[in-house]
Amino acid sequence: MEYLSLMPNIGVENVNETVKFYAETLGFKQIMSAPDTGELVWAMVGSENVFIAFQETQNLQKEYPSLKDKPQNATLTFYIKMKGMKELYERLKDTNYLAKELHKTFYGTDEFAIYDNNGFVLTITED
Repeated sequence: MEYLSLMPNIGVENVNETVKFYAETLGFKQIMSAPDTGELVWAMVGSENVFIAFQETQNLQKEYPSLKDKPQNATLTFYIKMKGMKELYERLKDTNYLAKELHKTFYGTDEFAIYDNNGFVLTITED
């Protein structure tokens, strides 16, 4: 048995706005979507080897009815390793997106955190 990849599929209220945030703020590219244009129900964005999918919340709950009454982003955070972290930090440090300033962690890495347009916490570190 061998795992080949893991890609979160996250329920969001507006897939178009989320794709726009990840493209304009973090430099991700839209890889695919359903439908191809217009009001998106699902989309995948990516950068190098990092991929995230977003699905419209009601559509996701229709697919998985057990998610209907669950809190959407209560304790979910994302940990992203990248190159050029300090450049991204300088660009975002004075925005409302900043959740935690650049700091050294107890485990020895430099990192900062931002909120995406849905309120999810993205912790950014450099490899």
